[in-house]
Amino acid sequence: MGASREVVEQQIKDLKDYTDTVAAVHLLKEVVTNGAVVTIGTAKESIDIENNKKDPKIGNVVKAILAKAGKPGESTKWEDKGDGKPHLEAAITIGGAVYTIDLVYEGNDHTVSTTQNYTVNITSKLNSEVSRGKLFFDHDHTATVKLTYDKDGDLRAVTKKGLSVDTKSFVPYAYQNEILAKFHDSLKAGQEQRLAVMGTGSGKSIVMAGIAQAVGRTVMIVPDQTLVNQQSKETTDLLGAGVVHGVKAVPRVFTLDTLKGKVDVLWEALEKDLSDIEEEDIQKIKVYFRKVIAGTEPFDQVILQAEHPLFKIIASEINDSMVLIDESHKHTFKPEDAEILKGIKERNSVLALTATPTSELYELFKGDPLDDLSLGAAIELGTIRPIKPELAYLEEGDLVDQAVVHYFDDYYLEEGMIGYVDPLELKKQIIKAETGIEDSVAQERAINQALALNRIRCQRNMSFSDDKETREELAEIYQKIANGDRETIEKYQGDVAKLRQKSECDARLKLARKFGAVDEVEFRKTVALPVVNLKQDIDKEQQKDIQRAINSFALALVFNEKQPDIAEKDRTHKFDNYLTEYDQHIVKYKKEVLPEPYATKLKTAEVKSREDLKEALEKLGVPISNLPEAQREAITKLILDRAEAIVTKIKGSEPISEVITGAPQPNLVALQATENYSGAIDMSTTQTTKDEQLAQIEVGLRTHIVADQVIATGVSIRDILNVQIINTNSPVIESDINVINGILSGPQATGRCVRNKDTEARVQQYIDQRYEGKGLILTVHDVIDVKNSAVKAREVLENREKQAKKEAAVVRLLKTELKGFDAFTLFQQCVPLHDRIEGLVKKLDVLDNLLRDQEKSVATYRLTRDRTEKQYESRREELEGDITALAKELEIIPGRKDKAPETRLPSEYARNASLYLMWVKITLKKATLNAATEEVRSTLEQIDHEIEKLEDSIKEIQVTYKEGSLELEKLRAQEERMLKQIEEASRQFSV
Repeated sequence: MGASREVVEQQIKDLKDYTDTVAAVHLLKEVVTNGAVVTIGTAKESIDIENNKKDPKIGNVVKAILAKAGKPGESTKWEDKGDGKPHLEAAITIGGAVYTIDLVYEGNDHTVSTTQNYTVNITSKLNSEVSRGKLFFDHDHTATVKLTYDKDGDLRAVTKKGLSVDTKSFVPYAYQNEILAKFHDSLKAGQEQRLAVMGTGSGKSIVMAGIAQAVGRTVMIVPDQTLVNQQSKETTDLLGAGVVHGVKAVPRVFTLDTLKGKVDVLWEALEKDLSDIEEEDIQKIKVYFRKVIAGTEPFDQVILQAEHPLFKIIASEINDSMVLIDESHKHTFKPEDAEILKGIKERNSVLALTATPTSELYELFKGDPLDDLSLGAAIELGTIRPIKPELAYLEEGDLVDQAVVHYFDDYYLEEGMIGYVDPLELKKQIIKAETGIEDSVAQERAINQALALNRIRCQRNMSFSDDKETREELAEIYQKIANGDRETIEKYQGDVAKLRQKSECDARLKLARKFGAVDEVEFRKTVALPVVNLKQDIDKEQQKDIQRAINSFALALVFNEKQPDIAEKDRTHKFDNYLTEYDQHIVKYKKEVLPEPYATKLKTAEVKSREDLKEALEKLGVPISNLPEAQREAITKLILDRAEAIVTKIKGSEPISEVITGAPQPNLVALQATENYSGAIDMSTTQTTKDEQLAQIEVGLRTHIVADQVIATGVSIRDILNVQIINTNSPVIESDINVINGILSGPQATGRCVRNKDTEARVQQYIDQRYEGKGLILTVHDVIDVKNSAVKAREVLENREKQAKKEAAVVRLLKTELKGFDAFTLFQQCVPLHDRIEGLVKKLDVLDNLLRDQEKSVATYRLTRDRTEKQYESRREELEGDITALAKELEIIPGRKDKAPETRLPSEYARNASLYLMWVKITLKKATLNAATEEVRSTLEQIDHEIEKLEDSIKEIQVTYKEGSLELEKLRAQEERMLKQIEEASRQFSV
């Protein structure tokens, strides 16, 4: 079972070489950055000296160690171990792990004489458990890695395939490399098909790209086109950044759409689902794909979309490959997909990745997962933002109100978090700036400043709920507050003030304690109830968000830097230092020789025209390109104005910070930011609207998006710092497996705010109290549990599956009981009449909720159908208008007027390039129209089929419900008669 032994053996060798090399670089990086103990000479001193530099390099530490050790052959620290080569032995100690190092000098490079070549043999000698991300090698594992060290102090490890890796290389993080190493060990042990659980934000796509960099061509399988694009980018970025034998090369990626340009099939004539494809064409496709898999076609990586109709055709041809499957749980939703996955497992080495495994996936990949890196574990590693979890079980009527009130509560960064401002440091700065200031005054001012700088308020937010009414109500309330609706504001403002008072008191107390002991009881009495102005808070924070977007985009255009990185500096209070550093060099520009990279950056920047800046902005594409037209034009003008002003300052060698600090506040009304403050979307929302809202929230022109599962996955926006999940009660397990209440989209939604590591995010979950204690909802605490997240998710999954079976049984049982009522009297069944009534009421309640769930699904399908028809009609009218206009121009040809537009031109007119081009356009547009018509027809048929199935089910439930209701009436009448009889008997007895 699996790939051939020869293929697997090569995969094992490649993974060991790659993971050892990457681990060695991470280990050496740890030596420099975190001051591990190196027991040779005074290596610790060399490390400390290098760490004090602005840009410390491992190579310089090695250089210092080698200098202290002396030259090979001339110093007693170098020894010849019988192989004719000098050896230098050392040991590295990192947090309980000990690594012995045998550094072998191989001589100077043949090509570059100033480059020295070494072989390093690293052996792990663990003497205690090491935290994740610090376990570079397992106990007794020995790695042999080639190193090159040049005169500039750059140290690189080189794999057997010639890939150079240094501390700045785009390679998997240490904790991700651990997963690759575990997979190597698994392959070596004969376990070639494994499941790895990796939480949102832990880097599944980087792990896949890392394996591709290690073994060469892989087959990556992802669910949809969005993830095909994302994985293609990650793979291209990582592999394209790699230097192999001194050369960089962008990998050639094969996708299923590639087939359309390679295989001679009349693609335009086929149904969208390829249901009418001929066997001959299927064989053509398979023959070509076999070449791709065999490596005889010029593709470096293969990335396949599982939902593509071609996937089912070619899946059986995937063999003897390294197959990497992202979002693997989605391959278990349908039995036929699970069968395809089984087949792939039988012929290949497989690593299946998911954040949310299903029971079917556990069944396919038996045994413990290769790895279980939960969202909480990734947070603990520091690779994504920490989460401040808030959880409450509430009455149904309080869910939305509490979500609103708690969103407007403040929270504060704490010591150890990126962006945290220390009051002790602030106090020193205040005393230094104001000689003679009283200590108590300086302390109070430092606490107040730190409080303001550490506070997070009215941050950009994504809210999630399965219930449409809840989504619309929540979005409407946020929008009313932004609009300044007095009644709505007054409803919430008082409760917000109480929450902010407590939050401020807790934060202020922690800051005060940094200066000494504090009487908490007395201290809390000093924190007054704050004056809250929600409208003012919203406007202030939204202006700040938009200003950050304008500044970061403008600076990115001028200096060719990454906009998200500049925005991050603003969020973490590093922006002023960033501007100051540029100012210091700009004022010297043209007067002194500047260091790199500043000299080149300023020289390039000062010659940029507005057109250059505009072109650069357009090349950036999203999010700006996805904004509604009016907003796109307005924000583009502001960005270009700001960028031009910066260029002008550079030309005059004047500080650019004046442009940033002196910029006017954005006009929220003119930018349509207030009117777009909040909105609700769902699965029926058009892609254009969804793209617009996501673009708006990314640049600060929107603050809230309230959604169902439509954006629970595949959306990564750094500025989202708040997530709200509202689990409204559903007495039945919803028919859609991807609902927020389930174990798939819920945890994914939780991770929408963690896609960076610059500050703390907050996740607020409000659950209908009827769920409490039932184990049917995964909580935010479960999701971020470092050790038991997967176990808890599995428990909820199993509980929901059991509940679904119970609900299915209710319908069957109800039908059976209804038949039973015709045959027996109530007394003969030996069950109290009242208990039967109560039981029937509960069953009818479940049935009623199941009915409403399916009716909602029908409504969603009908909305999708209407939207599809409208989009098609618009497209059809546009194409037919173009065809008519072109046909009109061709009427200059005699006899053409009454013929079909696509009729071929007479030969004497076909030679006329202009007329022939018109005919070609008509033919192409007609083909496009026919294809669109066929695609829409197929789509509508599928939708109608789903609606028909649901309507049949609804009819069946309605009949059962009606019969049950009638029987309930009979039982209640029976009960009433019995009560009257009992009452009459009692009365007679008492007489």
